[in-house]
Amino acid sequence: MLAAACVVLGYLFMPVPNVEMITAAIFLSGLWTGPRHGLIIGLTAEALFSLSNPMGFPPPPLLAAQLAGMGLAGWTGGMLRGLVARLPFYRRPWTGHALLAAVGLFLTLTFDLLTTLSFPLAAGFSLGQVKIALAFGLPFVAVHTGVNTLIFALILPVIIARFPAWRTP
Repeated sequence: MLAAACVVLGYLFMPVPNVEMITAAIFLSGLWTGPRHGLIIGLTAEALFSLSNPMGFPPPPLLAAQLAGMGLAGWTGGMLRGLVARLPFYRRPWTGHALLAAVGLFLTLTFDLLTTLSFPLAAGFSLGQVKIALAFGLPFVAVHTGVNTLIFALILPVIIARFPAWRTP
């Protein structure tokens, strides 16, 4: 059910450029279920999302990069479960919000780097051509990373605070 919810959130925000909730949803799934299940949910959700994408089937190197990035998001959520469970949200200092913002920044940058490099490296581009591909991807990466960082810092704490049952062992 969590993988399906992640896919639905992915499609829900698909028409809005550079705004996506699938990373945050997969991270939350890992947070709620632990690292192993988070990894499985991330891989399953991203496979379903990418393989049934109405914009077309991704090339295998891109699909592998997408799976790796979202698997990492779910696994990371699970690994941070104990830490996030102890964080106070909506109090000073804003450590919980800052931690989630940093996690969102890291996961989004990793995903974008993997997906941006997947095709040029698989196609055998030279180092110069890879640098050009990265440069052309920078505006997208900047906006995507900024939006996801805000989603992790501002929206995830609301969801985490509203569902306290996952915090108990």
